[in-house]
Amino acid sequence: MNAIIARTLIELLVSLELSDEESVSVEASAVLAEDAATSLGALSDTERAELISIITQMGEEAGDKDRRQALQDLPEGLGLTE
Repeated sequence: MNAIIARTLIELLVSLELSDEESVSVEASAVLAEDAATSLGALSDTERAELISIITQMGEEAGDKDRRQALQDLPEGLGLTE
């Protein structure tokens, strides 16, 4: 898995999650997250574990409390831990 692409996708998803409704509607954010989750469902077990590891590392590096929490919630929200 390309770590740069994974980190970029993760940052985008977290930014959507943390955006206010004036910037991005709740509906649009939900649709984009669902589309990402559907696509990520095709990952192999190894790729899924690698992505979760990248998300976990990014959460540990996050300085902002809200961003850290969004990163902690992301694997479950994307259906990676099911």
